[in-house]
Amino acid sequence: MNTITKIDVHHHPFPLQYVHAIKQAGVKKSLGFDFPVWTPEFSLRIMDETGIKIAMLSITAPGVYSSDPEAPFSETLSKYLSRMTNEIIAETREQYPERFGGFATIPMLNAEDAIEELYYAMDCLKLDGVCLMTNYNGVYLGDTSFDPFFEELNRRKAVVYIHPSSLRKHPDSSLQIPDAFIEAPFETTRVATNFLFQGTLEKYPDIKYILSHGGGTIPFLAWRLSAMAYKGVNKELADVLMKDGKPTKGLQLLKRMYYDTALVSGKAALKALQDFVNPEQLVFGSDFYIAKEVAPTVIKNLTEDGELSEQAFKGMEYANCLNLFPQFKKYYE
Repeated sequence: MNTITKIDVHHHPFPLQYVHAIKQAGVKKSLGFDFPVWTPEFSLRIMDETGIKIAMLSITAPGVYSSDPEAPFSETLSKYLSRMTNEIIAETREQYPERFGGFATIPMLNAEDAIEELYYAMDCLKLDGVCLMTNYNGVYLGDTSFDPFFEELNRRKAVVYIHPSSLRKHPDSSLQIPDAFIEAPFETTRVATNFLFQGTLEKYPDIKYILSHGGGTIPFLAWRLSAMAYKGVNKELADVLMKDGKPTKGLQLLKRMYYDTALVSGKAALKALQDFVNPEQLVFGSDFYIAKEVAPTVIKNLTEDGELSEQAFKGMEYANCLNLFPQFKKYYE
């Protein structure tokens, strides 16, 4: 029998009200896959089977915007969907306080609505952090239009979980490959790179970021991204940041974020992630409920293919998350 200890930072509900509303607005899939049927009880059953004690609920792509320019969401709809899903997540957490936490959904393309929903979600509903999509109708995190919102996140020292979204202009549309296969990990890579280019990680140092899917391709590309990002912004700055032939500052900034294990499997992928990230920055992610068929195998492979020490494995499973979410410590005493 599994020991029930894991904190899952990557767990997606699909409330019927939300799915119905976005289908009515013209969106039929999430990153190329059909929306699954979901209830809190479905999650609880699979959590018990895979050793998950607490699941941090977050609405996945498409979130509250449509990547289809032919079926755009109005700002009114995006605001409504954000409020609806935040209240559903809060109600689910209230019903099962020892099993669920929650990240807020934000209507990011309207600055006033975004700040208003952040206040409501964090101060009234007491959600545990914020879930941000990598892009909103093609506007990527790191864009200066989001600065007022990030200033508020920084002031709060908020936990921000970043999840891939679909592309508005799709380079691989002729391949007909679901976005979950290729674009999802590269979306995370794009945001991390844009953070370096825009100086976001330095401007807002108190935000605690969690990157999905092991950071996408960041463990493999980190040196390249760090070196080229600063070369592109300012050559003199780049020369200062390069130390002993390494883009030290950029690498330090990337290593400071947290990386979840959702759908990271196989020795090559796990080895790259473990070599790049300090053990204290690894957190567990499942990608339930949409990946309910493959996720149990991936979770099993963390033990079989990973090379974490017993202490590091314990940290990945839950202990590192208790530093991000100290409110859950009472359930581990």
